[in-house]
Amino acid sequence: MDRSPKKLALRRIFESEPVDIILLQETLGEANHVNHILEKLKLGWTFLSLNVVRRFGGLALGFSPHSINLKSAWGGKGFIGIGIFSADLGMDLRVINVYGPCHVQEAFWNQPLNLSITSPGDIIICGDLNFSIKFNECWDSSA
Repeated sequence: MDRSPKKLALRRIFESEPVDIILLQETLGEANHVNHILEKLKLGWTFLSLNVVRRFGGLALGFSPHSINLKSAWGGKGFIGIGIFSADLGMDLRVINVYGPCHVQEAFWNQPLNLSITSPGDIIICGDLNFSIKFNECWDSSA
């Protein structure tokens, strides 16, 4: 297993936090490869990923099939979502992971909830954390 700092940090989260769903941004890889890496880190979980598109870093989400029943999944440039039934909550939910563009962020973030991908009652996680392990991973204003 690769011992990269990012994979080690993700492994620590998987081992220490009692989570049923995890949303990842800037996966920086081809979807099948990202899924393969994540499936090795969290055995028994289901992962869905989107490919990197130009400088957009890719998205992934994973969930425990022991507590989450997948009903639907969808995605596009900048977002990935799932419709689920949560056994723990006893209800249907839609969870959407939205990643804002690096450039023109203000225009994007002023109206993230008006996107055509959302519905009332959705759980929407929006982000552009710009967290990097190494300085050379930063670019533009992120540096």
